[in-house]
Amino acid sequence: MTETFQIDFKHQIKSISNGFFHIGVIPVIIGVLWIWKGIEPDFILVAGLICWTLIWFIPAIILHPTYYLLNKGTTLSIDQDNKRLEILNNETKISMGFEDLASVERIYFSDYRHVEWQQNWFPAPWRNYGLLRIQTKDNHEFFLTSLMIDIVNPPIEPTTNTYKLIPLPPKSLKQKRFEAKEREELQRDRIEHFKRKFEKQSLSELNRKIASQDLVYEAKTAAEELIKEKNTAANIG
Repeated sequence: MTETFQIDFKHQIKSISNGFFHIGVIPVIIGVLWIWKGIEPDFILVAGLICWTLIWFIPAIILHPTYYLLNKGTTLSIDQDNKRLEILNNETKISMGFEDLASVERIYFSDYRHVEWQQNWFPAPWRNYGLLRIQTKDNHEFFLTSLMIDIVNPPIEPTTNTYKLIPLPPKSLKQKRFEAKEREELQRDRIEHFKRKFEKQSLSELNRKIASQDLVYEAKTAAEELIKEKNTAANIG
């Protein structure tokens, strides 16, 4: 049997459902203050309660569109009998067996680390948001959010759990590789800068720079490379 998952109304409502508690609390508070304390509701009281509720909803207001953009155009199909899955992400289609998955990390609200009776004592409106980060053995990566799957009982068994107060999506492998490449290019630029600065110095001066405790890594690397280049040139000559 093949199950298909994509962003739908049911999972979007389930993700925000914990926030209904806060919305329901407003008339209860007003009623208690009015009936028991004789405080009639006025504009300032009602506006204050609404503002307070909106503040509590800020993480959910951030997570919902973030998740939506992450899974917009994503369709997951799972054949549990044959242990296979297929994911269509816009125009990219990946089909694989469960054995091709390297890791399935579930990222969700921090109180899920506790036993069930200790959970949800703090009814955060964003508590039901979460996502799976799936990495394959051939270095593909994709995310499945609570807007399209049940994050507590996901269709793919997690291999690890990560608990966060606000379960924002982590950096993707592609983004990490891009940032690593940028760091490498920046480091290479600094090494080339020091090479230009040291190029007229003698071998003994360059060796002193390598032994110095005051120079940064890029400066020492530049000195080492210049020594190798000078020795190679001397041997050729």
